[in-house]
Amino acid sequence: MKFTHRAPAFAAAVLALPLLAGCASSNTAGAAGAVPPSSGTPAGQNAAGGSTGESTFRGKDLVISAGCTVPASRPATVWVQGFDLSTWKKVASVEFTLPAQVVIDKRGHEELSALYSLCANDLPHEELAGGTATSDAAFGPRVRQLFDRDFTKLAVVTADDRTGARHVGYVDRAGKFTDLTGDGNGFATTPKEQDALFAPDGGSVWFTHLDAARQQHIASRSTSGSHEITEQWAGEPPATRDNILLLGGSPLLGPSPRFSPDGTRVSDFVLGRGRSVTSVTASGPLATKGALSLPDYECEPSGWVDNHTLLCAHRESGSNPKHLNNFWTIDVDRLRPEASSQTTDGAGPDLLPMTDRANLPVAVSPDGKRLLFRSVQGKVEQPYVSALTPGAQPQQISAQDAATALGYGDVVLEWR
Repeated sequence: MKFTHRAPAFAAAVLALPLLAGCASSNTAGAAGAVPPSSGTPAGQNAAGGSTGESTFRGKDLVISAGCTVPASRPATVWVQGFDLSTWKKVASVEFTLPAQVVIDKRGHEELSALYSLCANDLPHEELAGGTATSDAAFGPRVRQLFDRDFTKLAVVTADDRTGARHVGYVDRAGKFTDLTGDGNGFATTPKEQDALFAPDGGSVWFTHLDAARQQHIASRSTSGSHEITEQWAGEPPATRDNILLLGGSPLLGPSPRFSPDGTRVSDFVLGRGRSVTSVTASGPLATKGALSLPDYECEPSGWVDNHTLLCAHRESGSNPKHLNNFWTIDVDRLRPEASSQTTDGAGPDLLPMTDRANLPVAVSPDGKRLLFRSVQGKVEQPYVSALTPGAQPQQISAQDAATALGYGDVVLEWR
């Protein structure tokens, strides 16, 4: 079994999911109206081999992960698996076979789809940096949004290297690709659409694109009808590097935005303010006005426990770290204005016993009472669950399927 040491950037994947429907609600500028989540049951195994095993993902008591394989001869395959919380046995599994035109690797050093984060570790030409695979930094909330709610569709980007066109669309479980961008008519600008993400009900795909004047846009296309484009935001590209699109209380662009459960706040790196918490006021780049900097420089924002409590993981921060290998929370309502230099503002005690293990947060339970994390001991990684109570004793997940998927190679998408 191959050992990989994932960065904590993909932690707490579940926390942005309930907010996706809000991205199409009437309080989002330019939105077309919310579509309720699908209540249908996904189909079972199909004759084309698009899914394997039990393909129904129930609505609760399930941890869901995804992985990818890219054989030299193609086609690439993406799989999704669900694990029962009482036994940690695999109870649901589907696969998506990706058509050849779907972009997995980079184009001109640019990541066109979150599929790159999921699949890069399996790309034969991908070079490891400092022993850490590219896919080790897979960003869970963003990878989750590649799929609709019931994992019946996977949002993808295609690229035509001859014309430079980039289209968005989706692949279903049978491997059928639907091009939502289409060829267009007449003498028109070459489409440059990328960063395809799904609304959870499967009713629309959201994406970014550049126009002829190099203005950046956030837009969506319905999966039904004529797939006409609906613009959501337009403006100058954010000044910060490596911005990604994430759907939540609004569609936002940032290095690694993490929405509070109610979608009204977001934690991320804010230009000129560092790691901060800011209100979600509009679509597009993160707002700098009113942003509250996190005075605890060891804190790597890794999701939210509830609408007022941010989960922190330890990041490199110089000598004499206070939270080495640990997790803790910050009460964001107690953060002081920008003049504060108190690193303990709003911070709670460490959640884990002190050890020499490196610990990486993965997902918080829907009720905010438990944490799923991966613990690294030498070259061995294993998943654990712990109560979000200081000093609680973590419990190892030992069921073989879950220990492999949650502790080594896959990206945890959701705890529902």
